[in-house]
Amino acid sequence: MQRSKISQTFLFSLLLGVISCAGAKPVASVEAASDVQTQSPTATVQSFTAVEGADLMAKLDAAREKAKTKRSPYWSAYAFDVRSGVAIDPAIREFHGSINTMGDTTVFVGTTADGMTVETRSLAIFLLRDASGNQITRMEVYNLERKREYSGYPVYWLGRANNEESLNYLRALASAAPLDQLSERAVLGIALHDDARVGGMLKTFVENSVNQRIRSSAVYWLGQVGGEQAFLASLVRNEKEEKKFRRQAAHAIGASHDRGAMSVIQGLYEAVKDVDIRQGIISAAGNSIEEQPAFVFLLGIAKNDGDWESRRSAVRQLGHFKRDDTVDELLKIYSNEPNLDVKRAALRSLAETNNPRAQSRVLEIAKTETNPDLRKQSIRVISERGEAAVDDLLKLFDSEQAVDVRRTVLQALSDIKSPRVDDKLFAVASGNDHVDVRKQAIRLLGERAGKKSFEFLSATAQSPDGNTEVQVQAVRAISERHSEESVPILIKIARSHPNQLVRKQAIRSLGESGDPRAVDFFREVLAKE
Repeated sequence: MQRSKISQTFLFSLLLGVISCAGAKPVASVEAASDVQTQSPTATVQSFTAVEGADLMAKLDAAREKAKTKRSPYWSAYAFDVRSGVAIDPAIREFHGSINTMGDTTVFVGTTADGMTVETRSLAIFLLRDASGNQITRMEVYNLERKREYSGYPVYWLGRANNEESLNYLRALASAAPLDQLSERAVLGIALHDDARVGGMLKTFVENSVNQRIRSSAVYWLGQVGGEQAFLASLVRNEKEEKKFRRQAAHAIGASHDRGAMSVIQGLYEAVKDVDIRQGIISAAGNSIEEQPAFVFLLGIAKNDGDWESRRSAVRQLGHFKRDDTVDELLKIYSNEPNLDVKRAALRSLAETNNPRAQSRVLEIAKTETNPDLRKQSIRVISERGEAAVDDLLKLFDSEQAVDVRRTVLQALSDIKSPRVDDKLFAVASGNDHVDVRKQAIRLLGERAGKKSFEFLSATAQSPDGNTEVQVQAVRAISERHSEESVPILIKIARSHPNQLVRKQAIRSLGESGDPRAVDFFREVLAKE
């Protein structure tokens, strides 16, 4: 099943921020985006200083000896056998999957927009050491095909380490280091290795570490490593663990590519009674690659579960399924469900299917639904289509009589960057519509950057014969702009506007601005008193 696109704002949230990837697809050789500098791994390695030695530890010692003469921090770097299906900082624009960032290392697990698995194989562990005590101060996993400056420090290249020496070294780092970012990065480095011993090491961290971030990271990677469903299920059932951690374990089961994951998830849902954990299990089902059993499981909860929050969670997961029967089932749920929150979830899920039939039905609900909250919700989800929704929203505004609904449509339009939206807001603000609708248009114009909108607000506020409420709203909108624009106009209005209420609003806005020019204006006014 396809998933929603991930934004470029990446947070380190090893499970809660995960958006699950599509099912197994052919592996994509990641092509560089045109605006990202790349180079071959051979070129990268040739720019490093090669270090010889019998094994990894000997090479680390040799690098230290070479670095002594430099008297500056330095990197020691080595390549390793990389797990398949994982990408580090790939040059890619659109991505469906989970994205986790730790320092300079961004880990992608998922697919391209066309469903090809993304992976990078030319990776290396980079260890930054200080100049004096040779202590490791930082660890990163870098994609050798990406151009980097490495903070201007020399890089000593240790070649490729075999799995045993690399894993043992990183395990010692994770165990010996303070409970800080270095130990967490060492766990990440272990998880990225292609080795049968990785799962056992990660389970040891889960069982023995007192660092909850390390435990969470290990649980996430256990799902990616695979073969650990029973262990992860035991964590979900363990009432001594924190709820957040139990939910993370459930997510790991859902994100795994192991067959039979849905059977485990269904068993957990039946066994666990805590509503919070159950919602984590529902989310895990939505992440599963076993589409048909996941769909049946979620649909059963959405229709029949006695807990409305669980029904709502299941309905939201159904929106991720790109299939015609999803639309049919969501429409039935919307028609038959008594709970308003679940109906709102159904509207949002219908919109997320990107199905023309679903979009048409949501538009019909926006026009005819008798419940005002549901009408507003349908209007909001329509706006999420962006430019493609402008025509529908403009027609809805023009045909609608209810003031609250018209204001909601304007708000929805304002979320879309389009010249046609700007034109509509100007037309409403300067027209003969209900005063509350005009005020809404003016407020929204104030939030949209641009010379034209500011000039319009200034003219509206300073008109000698305008509607008082509209002018006061224009003054408020002006005050939201940058002080270089707003303060001079506010001072002018406060000095000379013929309407006392408009002058008072300008004075109030100046007082809230904290601008030195406002202070000077107040001194001038008080001196005349």
